[in-house]
Amino acid sequence: MGGTLFIFLLTITHVSLLLNLAIATLNPNIGFSLKMIHRDSKESPLYIGDRLTRDQRLQRFVEQSKARAHYIESQILLESNATYSMNPDALQFTATYNPGMFYVASVGLGTFPGKQQQSFMNYYLVIDSGSAKTWLQCEGATETFVQDVPLYPWKSSTTYHPVPCNTHPLCTVHNCNSDEQCTYASGYMSGSSTSGVFAKEKFTLGSDTNASESIELYMGCGLVQKNFDGLNGNGKPNVVAGILGLGQGPESFLNQLGAAGLGKFSYCFQTFNENTNASDTYLRFGADATIGTRARRLGATPIVVPTQFLTPLYYLKLEDVSVGDKRVRFPRGTFELNNRAEGGSIIDTGSPLSHMYKDHFDRVAGLVRAHFDELGVRYIGPQHGFDVCFEGIFETLNYPPITLHFQGADYVISDHEANFMRLGVDTVCLGFLRQDGNIPAFILGAMQQTNKRIVYDTILQALFFGDEYCKLN
Repeated sequence: MGGTLFIFLLTITHVSLLLNLAIATLNPNIGFSLKMIHRDSKESPLYIGDRLTRDQRLQRFVEQSKARAHYIESQILLESNATYSMNPDALQFTATYNPGMFYVASVGLGTFPGKQQQSFMNYYLVIDSGSAKTWLQCEGATETFVQDVPLYPWKSSTTYHPVPCNTHPLCTVHNCNSDEQCTYASGYMSGSSTSGVFAKEKFTLGSDTNASESIELYMGCGLVQKNFDGLNGNGKPNVVAGILGLGQGPESFLNQLGAAGLGKFSYCFQTFNENTNASDTYLRFGADATIGTRARRLGATPIVVPTQFLTPLYYLKLEDVSVGDKRVRFPRGTFELNNRAEGGSIIDTGSPLSHMYKDHFDRVAGLVRAHFDELGVRYIGPQHGFDVCFEGIFETLNYPPITLHFQGADYVISDHEANFMRLGVDTVCLGFLRQDGNIPAFILGAMQQTNKRIVYDTILQALFFGDEYCKLN
């Protein structure tokens, strides 16, 4: 107990120090926004949608979700040192970093005197709520993934400052190079890794009002990147330069915003459709990260901070699930995280579809099947990578809502396009996937977050949500 308390206090101290070190010019009373560009948006540098058939879109949707689930499992095992219980499939699935359904953001970096029109350089970074560090590839790197834009020319930026040893709470004598500069290293059990110099640099962030705000943040200047070949997907050209970490942790993008971020961010995803291009949205920070008056259902549930290990993932406490008006009635503690890193429920923007451990999934699927049996709709089993599919005549009113009973609030998914994927005129499939591993027991994916305003508050350690018709906002 004493050791746990010490680690907790040390973490809080690091967060507090880091917030004080961030130098912001943002107005804490106004907040700000950052555009999230979906991988399948025509605006995205990763867009290949015009080359995909409808069936290929569906197949990629499923493959992205499964890849992300394996990646999350590997990260949890790495963070918890519980490799003895690794699902063998996770080791065989991929050898490169895979953040799943990519969202990218364009950020301005540095200050370059003499540049025309703007003094900064624009770079695309993958937004990852499952990672804490923000980094990009820098000039002078000895190992890189393919990137068609120039590596970041840090030597030419007047606002780039490497962090000297022992002058930052995240820098110790063990994180210093021969030039007395602070260094960083991040590894992923998938085999990917990045390392380089820890530095402070000016970020210029656009917003939906076409205004620009700037803030000095700490980032990794990557000099050695290994096994990130899948980061750019199949986009042409390859312009993604690194990662923007939105996960929990003292070094995360959110925590570095200090008073300007107020420990909060929100988004509102539009409904995804396998036939059309995906829509972009905005990440809103600080005073902008609120649930508007259009929200019909309001809820709040605690963000659970695991005591077993440190993680950037956002854990929630799932207690039960309902299909329509029928509860599964899972025994108390079914979804809890144990000391072997098994169980637990997380919310994740990088997973297109929700995943559930097979034993729990089968009970939920049983209620879905019972619902459609009463309507005379035939169960046809797995199709196109989906585990539970039906054939028949479907009307909007015949789809059951699915409710996730979190601690303190019910998360009702009433939009049938969020719960079910239509494969054809008379075929639909449950938009949740069955997973063999129990690490974690449940992943709330982006599909099941559509048409909801979701607010993460890391000061109150709570997730707020409300129904909202989402457009580009």
